[in-house]
Amino acid sequence: MSKPDKHESASELLAGWRAAKRDTAAAHTAQKVAILALAAAVAAEEAADEVETAAAAAATAVELARGAAERARKAAAAAAEAAQMLLAAAEGDQARAGQGVDKAELAETTARDAFHDAESKGFPKT
Repeated sequence: MSKPDKHESASELLAGWRAAKRDTAAAHTAQKVAILALAAAVAAEEAADEVETAAAAAATAVELARGAAERARKAAAAAAEAAQMLLAAAEGDQARAGQGVDKAELAETTARDAFHDAESKGFPKT
């Protein structure tokens, strides 16, 4: 600031001083705003970096989930195929068991009839 002329009155000097004081206060406020703006910009940049990292992690998680889902689908298909084979084997076992029952019932009927026939004849004396 330039030196005041000697012809200035006290009120002019006081007004100049007050104006300079207001300018200084405004400059301090502007400096604080700039500091806060810089801090906000740094925080925004850090947040953007974190969002980018999170997005990359989410994309990786999606890919991992997609792979896991595909493996689970293949495992379920294999389990279904195994279940079909077990069902076919169980149906065969059931049919063979039914045949076994039929043979056992026939053998029982034959043995019963033989017993009753022998009983009606008084059992053979040996």
